[in-house]
Amino acid sequence: MSIKGREEKEVFVGKLFNFRPLFFSAVFLCFGVLFYYKYRFCGISALWLLVLLPLAVVPFCFCRSKQELKKMALAIGVLGVAFFVGFFGFLLQTEKYTDVRSATGEGYVVGHVVEKRDYGTSTGLVLTDVIIGEERVNGKLVAYLDASYAENIGLSDEVILQGETEPYAWKHGEFVFSANAFGDDLRYRMSAKSATVVGHSFDLFLFIRARALNTIERGMDATPAAVTKAVLFGDTYGIEADLYDNIRMGGIAHIFAVSGLHVGALFGFCLLLMRKTPLKGISKPLHFLIVASALFIYAGVCGFSASVVRATVICLISYLGTLLWVKTDFLQSLGGAAIIILLFTPSALFEVGFQLSFAACLGLALLTKPIGQVCDHGYKLYRKAVPLKRTEEQLAILSTGDTLPPTIGERVYRAGASFFSATMAAQIATAPLLLHYFGYLSGWATLLNCLFVPLISALFSALLVFVVLASILPAVCASAMLFLSNAVWSALLLLFQAVDFSSFALSGLTLSAGACVCYYAACVFLTDKWNLDKKLKYTLAAVTILGFVATMVALNV
Repeated sequence: MSIKGREEKEVFVGKLFNFRPLFFSAVFLCFGVLFYYKYRFCGISALWLLVLLPLAVVPFCFCRSKQELKKMALAIGVLGVAFFVGFFGFLLQTEKYTDVRSATGEGYVVGHVVEKRDYGTSTGLVLTDVIIGEERVNGKLVAYLDASYAENIGLSDEVILQGETEPYAWKHGEFVFSANAFGDDLRYRMSAKSATVVGHSFDLFLFIRARALNTIERGMDATPAAVTKAVLFGDTYGIEADLYDNIRMGGIAHIFAVSGLHVGALFGFCLLLMRKTPLKGISKPLHFLIVASALFIYAGVCGFSASVVRATVICLISYLGTLLWVKTDFLQSLGGAAIIILLFTPSALFEVGFQLSFAACLGLALLTKPIGQVCDHGYKLYRKAVPLKRTEEQLAILSTGDTLPPTIGERVYRAGASFFSATMAAQIATAPLLLHYFGYLSGWATLLNCLFVPLISALFSALLVFVVLASILPAVCASAMLFLSNAVWSALLLLFQAVDFSSFALSGLTLSAGACVCYYAACVFLTDKWNLDKKLKYTLAAVTILGFVATMVALNV
């Protein structure tokens, strides 16, 4: 047998992929949460767990030594624990959430305001430390009242509301699962007829958020202010409905969901300060403490949402590895972030934001390199057809076997190809979710993301710094500090006020679970994470792609 044949055989019979404990533990944690959801809310029998036992035995058939056998047993044990942690974690969260007291009906409610949602003519107040009547209850309450009643109510205020209270997720005596209500621990809703402020408590995160939001409102026009609040803190309630819908149709509404784009920009700004200012002289532990504190405060101001926590954990793990000269793995970091979020809030698995955020990150981890390779192959073919003109001196250098430094054009290509590969990877990974939840795919997404994502990344930290400075300085300075930001947003928004981006969108398609499985299986097989022969990988990818196409045709034709 030839050397190449032996290598291919070894690749085929060896391990199929590198086992990443944190990543696969996170996957099985998700399986446990999903199984309990199906058991509790869809009526699936718990006896289906018995079907998993033979599947757990199969990997042992490929063990060729006692050492491999021990490793396999340990791995399966860890994954089994992760599965049941997810199962029982969601069980406990569900039991806790559905334990709604009977203190409902007409009466008074006392609580502290932790969020204020502007709906135009009405306002939503999210309260914690809730007392209904004379009984203190667990969870939060959202109260809807006329906007005029809420004008003088701020974050951290203690209020007394009078009106009709009812369980948030119960309709006609039956429980209705809501992932967002679970995640936010919203257990009651109220239609308030009156509101009175009776006190104020101090919360650092809420104080910073309220101060920043008030500064933005004072220093900017209404529409740019609403967009600025959305970009910095994820507060989209003030954006006009038509403008927000057009931005969604353009495929860039994710800039309002505080996530990796925003945390990454802040992280990069912090690293710049650590390396280019006198702070570079301090110790590495202090470096890490300063960066971690900045990200932690920002995450707290944004309410410790799942996307912010995930991005913060990934950045800090990566930075810690750099300081310790330890190579970090993106999939491991992503798995660690998912575990942290799901341990505290198992229901986050069913939130659209969580799914889109992690799907985009998985796309970046798995698909960026293959897409980049396709771009490089196309560039090589282009250069073969249109070769660079070399000087005699350059040709002489090349003839000796040396390489030339990249030209400006080559540098521009590399930067553009890298960004395009990442953008396409994220869009490919999130496409089925966008189609399933929102019913459309934007035809403008690639172009607008290539324009706005670098712009937001470049402007985010500067915008945040200006808002912080304007919040610290006297109120009269707000307009001057935010003048440039106001002008930039006013100019950028002209595009979305002038162009209807819904004119070029894919919509009206039905997507099934089977189609999604085929789609993501094809994406996985096209990555470089499998230790398989290329022909076999591409064959499996082609089969799953055909399965996806066949399923979509059957559903939509």
